[in-house]
Amino acid sequence: MDRATFDQAVQSERLERWLHLGAPTGTTANQLCLWRAGEWMTTATDERAGRIESTFRGFRDESAALDSALAELRFLKEFLG
Repeated sequence: MDRATFDQAVQSERLERWLHLGAPTGTTANQLCLWRAGEWMTTATDERAGRIESTFRGFRDESAALDSALAELRFLKEFLG
């Protein structure tokens, strides 16, 4: 998946609420964080903005990270929506 397709899916499915582009911070409660630090990474955060360790994933390429992130965002929307 490329960035344009990912951005379009996030917007059309209204997933912005659950997406944070960047590493987890103290303000990323109940969000999926997507960032690059050498390799692409994703992790979900809990209601206290703490990283949920079992959701931490690393990817060698952006396409795989975006595919995974979109699936995780859809889950968060269904679960928390």
